[in-house]
Amino acid sequence: MKAAYYNRYGGPDVIEYGDLPEPVLTNDKVKIQVKAVSLNPVDYKIRQGVLKLITGKRFPKLSGADFAGLVLEVGSDVRVFKPGDNIYGNVSIFTGKNGALSEYLTVSPDRIRMIPEGMRYDQAASLPVAALTAQTGIRKSGELYAKRLLVNGATGGVGHFMIQIGKANGAHVTAVCGTNNVDLAKHLGADEVIDYSIQDITKMNKKYDVIFDAFGMMKTGTIFQLLNRKGRYFSTLFFPPKSFYLPLIGLLTGKKMMSANLRGKPEDYEKIETLFKEGKLVPLIEHTFPLEKTREAFELLENSKPRGKVVVSIS
Repeated sequence: MKAAYYNRYGGPDVIEYGDLPEPVLTNDKVKIQVKAVSLNPVDYKIRQGVLKLITGKRFPKLSGADFAGLVLEVGSDVRVFKPGDNIYGNVSIFTGKNGALSEYLTVSPDRIRMIPEGMRYDQAASLPVAALTAQTGIRKSGELYAKRLLVNGATGGVGHFMIQIGKANGAHVTAVCGTNNVDLAKHLGADEVIDYSIQDITKMNKKYDVIFDAFGMMKTGTIFQLLNRKGRYFSTLFFPPKSFYLPLIGLLTGKKMMSANLRGKPEDYEKIETLFKEGKLVPLIEHTFPLEKTREAFELLENSKPRGKVVVSIS
């Protein structure tokens, strides 16, 4: 089968396109013809070797945690799916398992779901990591109706979902983005937009109940300055922060800082699927590459700030 893979850790230049053995179906797995894969920062961080003590030195490796496709075969122990089903899902690549950037993939049935009616393959592949990360932030925020939500990195892969999910939950959403993306942030539903290239958020004398930092680079001082008492800050980066005094400040002020990395329980998927069906959550996809151009897709994701999701389409 054709695949995009790498034989050593490194930048996009280590990605190769060629033939790999087709995966063998086992009794407890589902074999999928992959139609689309969306790329996330976690994919290239693992390829760079950030977690190589966990992912190991066994090559070749395939990136691509999020995918959508068509069920070709099911193992004898599988009862939930059947050939011809349109599915999407997420495969864990943290433990060294291969991703989905290939023509075929075998996965456990608990890693996939039926694609909702009216959703395209590329849209479905865009959802798991990014939309579920945003949904995790919403879930941990509690009641959001009429609360002030600040989204930093608002038009990227996770941020553009957070704007939409935040609005759907009744929040007053302020988006932080660059000049070229101001109109897009408004189109996605932001009530206010801060253009970081010409506006200094620390001098605007505004407070927020929730800050979702999709970019993950806000300074600690800025965070505590902008949060209301008992406010919540969420980052897409792993936590807790290294600063030893944060727990004490949190104890005194009620302000908390935490991770919003995805949780993929059925009820989480159901929430984002419902929002899609209601027209309140629409994946933004401006860049699509064929499988043989996977290297170029990663170069765009790693070296630019693409709007929405970057998708690899596999025919």
